[in-house]
Amino acid sequence: MTNGERADRLLAEASIIAGEMRSALAAGHWNLAARRAQEVVEPVAKGLINEMGAEYPRTHDPVPALIETIRGRGIAADDAVLEWLRRLSSRLADLRGPAFYQEIAVREDQARGAVEGADKALEFGRALIVRLRGER
Repeated sequence: MTNGERADRLLAEASIIAGEMRSALAAGHWNLAARRAQEVVEPVAKGLINEMGAEYPRTHDPVPALIETIRGRGIAADDAVLEWLRRLSSRLADLRGPAFYQEIAVREDQARGAVEGADKALEFGRALIVRLRGER
């Protein structure tokens, strides 16, 4: 499997999980929606890292490695967007376990924020893949 094929598979899975995330939100399952939001952001970041020919870390918060790869490859990216993505991924990675195991109660506003962030991260990933492939 090529890096591009793996990136496509990871982003396709992120898209499927995003549908599950939105369904959980619509059903009022705040904890599950937040968990699924993290499960969207992680494969988006890993797919982008793979697309750039780097090995992604086996962690639930791969965005620091994504940012390092983007900067190391000299790819133009808005620093504010990268910082936003870093904070989102870190927050969701910390939330995922406790939310999944019902150790905490995610509030509706937290779940909505997580879902909105994951949707934006997916849009970012799709746009960057197109840009990366256009630069070849």
